[in-house]
Amino acid sequence: MVLLLVLSILAFDVSCTQAFLENGNKIKSRTFLSPEFMLGPGSVESKTYDDIDFPRGHIALKSFNAEVVDQAGNPVPLYETYIHHWLVGKYYEHRPSDRNFSRNSGLCQGQILGQYFGLGSETRKTVAHIPDPFGIQIGNPAEIPEGYQEKWYLAVHAIETRGAEDRLGCIECRCDLYNVTNDEDGNLIRPDYKGGLLCCYGQTTCKVRQGFQGGKRSLYLRYTVKWIDWDSSTIPVEIFVLDVTDTGKRLLGSTGISPENGCQVNAFFLASYHRSTKMFAL
Repeated sequence: MVLLLVLSILAFDVSCTQAFLENGNKIKSRTFLSPEFMLGPGSVESKTYDDIDFPRGHIALKSFNAEVVDQAGNPVPLYETYIHHWLVGKYYEHRPSDRNFSRNSGLCQGQILGQYFGLGSETRKTVAHIPDPFGIQIGNPAEIPEGYQEKWYLAVHAIETRGAEDRLGCIECRCDLYNVTNDEDGNLIRPDYKGGLLCCYGQTTCKVRQGFQGGKRSLYLRYTVKWIDWDSSTIPVEIFVLDVTDTGKRLLGSTGISPENGCQVNAFFLASYHRSTKMFAL
C-alpha cells in the first residue's frame, strides 16, 4: 500500500501542466519522469530510452531543467549517485527500423555532442532560461520529413557511489576498481588504459567497502520543460554544444560540419551511445 501511494503521488506530480504569463506570452510548464532505473552500492547503469514524454506540436522551448530523484521524489545528491552524463535529443521516426537523428547546430563532426539538452554532473541545479522574444523551435511541420513523427530520446549514465571504497576513483571509472579487463563488446582493454568509459559501462560494479550494507533503490531523471505556442513574433534560436579541446581545423576552410572537424571528444562515448540505442548508423 505504501509503494502504491508513493507511485500515485509521483504520477500526480508529473501529470499537471501549468501556464503563466511572461511579457504577455502564455508559458506552459510540465514536469516528467524518466523510466525507472535501479542502482545498488557501486553499481552502474547506462540506458537510452526512446520516445520519452515531451511537449508536442509546433512550439518554442523556453527552458529545460533536470535532476535525479528517488522514489519519493527527493533529489539525490551527487555524492550518492554520480551522473556521468545525461542527454536529451530529437529524432524523426517513420517506423522503429526507420529513424533519422536530428542533431543540434553545433560544430562537432557527425553526431558527437549532437544532443539538444544535457551534459555531465555539472548541469545539476543549472537554470536554463530563454528570455522573450526568443525560443528553441521544435515541431515545425516544414522540418519534419513526410511520413515521419518527431520524437525524443533520453540517455542516462549513472554511477552509484554509496559505500564506495574510493568514491573519486569510481566516478573517474578507474579500471582496477571495476575489476574489468574487457570492454562492453568483449574486446580486451589495452594495458595502458587506466580509466574511462571503457571500464564503467552499464551493469559493471565499482569496489565497495567490505561489510557495507545497502540495497538497490529506484531512481528517475525528473525533467521540467517550459514552452509557448509558436507564433510569428518568436525569434528562433539555435543550440551549440562546443568541445573545449576543439583544434579549430576544418575541411578546406569550411565552417560547416564535416568528418574533418577538430573536435577531440572521446569517440568511445559516441560508439557506446549508438550501441545502446541500436537506432542510428555511425
